[in-house]
Amino acid sequence: MVSQEKMGNADVNDRQEAEMDRSSNGQAITDGAASVARALESARADLQQTLAELRQEKAWTDHLLESIVEGIVTLDRQGRITFFSQGAERTTGWQRDQVLGRPCDQVFRPVGTNEPFTQLIPGPGGKRRIAVELRDGRQAMLAVTGARLLPPEGSSARVALVFRDISEEEAVHRILGDFLANIAHEFRTPLSAVAASVELLLDQVPDLMPAPTELTGVDGELHELLASLHTGILSLQALVDNLLESASIETGHFRTYPRPSSLGEIIAEAIRMVQPLVDKHGQQLVIELPATMPIVQADPRRVAQVLVNLLANAVKQNPDDAEIGILVSAQGDGIRVAVADQGPGIPADERNLLFRRFAHPSTGNDPAKAGAGLGLSVVKAVVEAHGGQVGIEDRPGGGVVFWFTLPRAVSSASGDAAAPADSGTGAQSHRRGQRRGEGIESKR
Repeated sequence: MVSQEKMGNADVNDRQEAEMDRSSNGQAITDGAASVARALESARADLQQTLAELRQEKAWTDHLLESIVEGIVTLDRQGRITFFSQGAERTTGWQRDQVLGRPCDQVFRPVGTNEPFTQLIPGPGGKRRIAVELRDGRQAMLAVTGARLLPPEGSSARVALVFRDISEEEAVHRILGDFLANIAHEFRTPLSAVAASVELLLDQVPDLMPAPTELTGVDGELHELLASLHTGILSLQALVDNLLESASIETGHFRTYPRPSSLGEIIAEAIRMVQPLVDKHGQQLVIELPATMPIVQADPRRVAQVLVNLLANAVKQNPDDAEIGILVSAQGDGIRVAVADQGPGIPADERNLLFRRFAHPSTGNDPAKAGAGLGLSVVKAVVEAHGGQVGIEDRPGGGVVFWFTLPRAVSSASGDAAAPADSGTGAQSHRRGQRRGEGIESKR
């Protein structure tokens, strides 16, 4: 009997313990579910806040893009328009819904060329002026800057274009360029006449002076004064020529007329023009030419101006009584012409600005020697118009070397595209009376 009661009590205790365990487990599950619910609610609130912040940032970005005056367009790999800002709408006259998904060549129609717009787009970071026809038929000049974008989803890169209408600026530049060209042209004729008169006086000074001994030495002084006057006139002529070329480049009227030309004769003409300036500073031209002077495909007047500008620049950079080198050599299919000075050199971080207009590098030279800052920009324009390249490098021993390349002339039935260095009236006409040594010609 007693054992049965004990067994009954044990069963009761087991049931109570089981119930307590179930109750405890249920409470734990309830507590766990509540924790999960709180965590999900917190995550939901965080997600909503993040989405709200993203929507706000997107709205701000959209507002920023729409407030930009410049037009912004993105293109896919097929050249179809994927984004068209309000600035683009205002500039072109097209609405966004009308152009999205269309090839950009149908929207941007270049003027004055048969090339499609996609072939004229500048590379990443590049800039280019492109004349296009707008939706209403008007023509506009657009300044276009290119970029390449990689979307975050990892799809193929897209092209982004930023452009603005510079038609009015272009018109002002054209008017200013025409004005400068007219002024420079008006200066050119009288300067040429004065230069010719001074050259005539220089040649005839001994015949014009009287014979009495008390005037001995006066002819030398007169010659020196006339030489100084002649140098000033030549500098003014070079400035006028650069103004004319700069104005024609600015207005889009710049043209070259290449033809088979003797490089020796071009060099000789350039030396003739700068020789008075070289003599004034007591400097010396050291000329190194190949045994056979090449015939180049060039506009002689333009290339002579390139050499005059580079030689005049070397004279300014050089100390007095120093040497200026002119070196001609073959380079691939073309000819390389270099002008080397012994000046203080040009800082490396300023060299990429040298060929821009009005650039004045900090060389430490006398500011009075600085020019208008047009010569090197004209050099770059002329050389590139010939299909050549222009550059600058350090000269061993100090100074810098400005170089440019020209294409060789194609051989014709009338003769070969080269001529002996001592033939004709080329550079040899400027070598008489000069000392010679180790393949280098010197001239003072």
